Amino acid sequence: MLRRIAVTFGFFAALGRDLAGTFRLRCRRFGQRVVHAEDGATVAVDIYPFFESMTGVGWYEWNLLAALDRRDDGLGYNLYARTFLAPDEPAPPPMPGGRHMRLRVHQIPPGFLLPVRPTLALLRALVEPLLRVLDANDVLFAPNFFAHADQEPFARTQVATVHDLAFAAMPQTVAPETLAGLRDRLPRTLCHAERLIAVSEATAGDLVEHLGLSRRLIHTIHEGVDEGLRQEAAAELPAGLPEPYLLFVSTLEPRKNVVGVLRAFKLLKDWGYEGGLVLVGRWGWRTEAIRRELESSPVRSSIHHLDYVERPLLAALYRGADALLFPSWLEGFGLPLLESMACGTPVITSGSSSMPEVAGPAAVYVDPSSPHGIASAAASLLADPQHRARLQALGRERAARFSWERAAAATAAVLRQAAGLPGRGKDEYRA
Repeated sequence: MLRRIAVTFGFFAALGRDLAGTFRLRCRRFGQRVVHAEDGATVAVDIYPFFESMTGVGWYEWNLLAALDRRDDGLGYNLYARTFLAPDEPAPPPMPGGRHMRLRVHQIPPGFLLPVRPTLALLRALVEPLLRVLDANDVLFAPNFFAHADQEPFARTQVATVHDLAFAAMPQTVAPETLAGLRDRLPRTLCHAERLIAVSEATAGDLVEHLGLSRRLIHTIHEGVDEGLRQEAAAELPAGLPEPYLLFVSTLEPRKNVVGVLRAFKLLKDWGYEGGLVLVGRWGWRTEAIRRELESSPVRSSIHHLDYVERPLLAALYRGADALLFPSWLEGFGLPLLESMACGTPVITSGSSSMPEVAGPAAVYVDPSSPHGIASAAASLLADPQHRARLQALGRERAARFSWERAAAATAAVLRQAAGLPGRGKDEYRA
């Protein structure tokens, strides 16, 4: 019993210190602005994508925040997901920075004396909003389309990043729950947002075309490339992978044209390709057609599926591949293209939406509706070592133009504008 009392007292003591520290920090910031006329603002950041297996949006946010934390733009960042966690909930992962970023998490410890569920409900209903009011955020930054309802009231204005308009241009390719969430929450965010960030000119154009937004509100800020992917991969490839192999990297779902990839690979095998196909990515939604195509394929034994993989292994997979097959129907940016080029792997991709904008002259472009065209492009590339070497060199050169530092500089300029501060540098960045 004494231990349980000590654990409970320690939890509330830490919470009290947090409240006191937050109040002191608010007073200090007020003095800096009003008394000393210092130029700064506080940004709330939605970090819910960090609490699941990281894919494109999660890595976008992670790399961007890490680069923002290395800068001195007069901005401080409060990272928000759930402030109070139950004993059985996973602890938050490491955050991308600590110089200008603050994550507040209080996890109820095992052995807590009070009933956990009612205590947690009370803390989330009363104390969590109080802490966020004391944080006095100037801007809420939503890096994943829209702001969550539990964060929206705690900033004067918003900035949101829109990654693609698949839900408007190709709604049949978007999972129903995702589609419902976007249709429910995104209009509210777009209405309240002071600025919007599009990760490509293609996405910016889609915002204007499909949602009727003013182009003046939209800032195109390209993504960067993970520097770790440029380094020599330390991970070993899993045993049993086909050798050589073609690579596909993305969630297995309709928008990614996985069926087209599988049919193109079957043609390549018919034409004499001796290698295999490696699919890297979690199963998404509406996978029935993909699963049928995979299981009924006459070359099923040459196809290997890996689920989510960590970054070192992903880099090794890129480097070991003959080429990346990425004939997606629509992409807001297409991070696997950039990752593949950075690793020196040739790219075969669609000649539509953002993909030519990202890959430039460093890719082979195909019609995503033609498995024969995809297969022919791959066969031609594999039969021409000189062309493949040229694409490898062009790809590394192209990938080097994409920088998270430049993306962070432009994002900071947009956040400062939204906070009513004078901008510092360009508020757009295109590689």
